[in-house]
Amino acid sequence: MLHRNALKAYEQAETDFAVEGADRHRLIELLFAELLGSLDRAILAIQTGDQVARSSAHSKALMIIVSLASSLDFERGKPVATTLGELYEWARVQMIEANRSEPIERLTAIRKAMADISEAWSMIGKQAKNAA
Repeated sequence: MLHRNALKAYEQAETDFAVEGADRHRLIELLFAELLGSLDRAILAIQTGDQVARSSAHSKALMIIVSLASSLDFERGKPVATTLGELYEWARVQMIEANRSEPIERLTAIRKAMADISEAWSMIGKQAKNAA
């Protein structure tokens, strides 16, 4: 138990350090990374029957999806923001429905969609750095 607490403390310190110096683009990348990890943990928890871990990971993933949706800038990026908003709403609904039926299938579909968006977001960041 002590080992697990120490590991969590180091993980939190690493996250705090990464967030502290991050720009807006990097913060979104960190959210995507944490979202994908949370979805992975939720799927694993379902497979192993760990309801506490499932609930924790599921709640965190849902919170991140809501945070990503609220970060959209509809004024500056209307068409893309609208599409992403619809995708995040779909993911939010699927997260809720995963509590009722087909949890692994729904979480896997969400993970794939979010991984694709995460990859595209990272590529945008790389292109912006190369252009600068």
